[in-house]
Amino acid sequence: MMKAAVACAAALVLLGGCIFVRVRDTGPDTAASLRSGLVTATCDAPVADGAAIVATPVATSPIADAPGKTMTAVRLDAPPGAKANPHKHAGIAFVHVLEGAICSQIAGDTALKAYSAGDAFFEPPGSRHLGFTNPTASPAKVLATFVANTGDTLTSPLQ
Repeated sequence: MMKAAVACAAALVLLGGCIFVRVRDTGPDTAASLRSGLVTATCDAPVADGAAIVATPVATSPIADAPGKTMTAVRLDAPPGAKANPHKHAGIAFVHVLEGAICSQIAGDTALKAYSAGDAFFEPPGSRHLGFTNPTASPAKVLATFVANTGDTLTSPLQ
């Protein structure tokens, strides 16, 4: 089953498709059981003001077959208790939690959603990012990849 899913995903990518695949094996001896030891977030508890989130640019490159567009990757280090003020991003954002856990909410979501290491989410163009917190006692690392118009400011406060 896993080999078939990987082969299908590879074929779609080679044919120019865009995919999101998340494979979960529910057997007793699986990666899902290994994830049980990871940090998880509870998003309904209030978050006390903590340290600031640190953004470190990782890479940026113009997209050759999309003139005027640039892809930029930024690592976010979110210490325990860190939270971002409401903001918006230029273009689209794909966010992957590398370590720890965070809670995030964009306009249209009914509440903050929890994401742990290995989880990812997408923010469509024009999204208003209402909440981004690390409510846990462990630091979190997140990779945010943006595709936006070249020269645009990637993050702006909501007015």
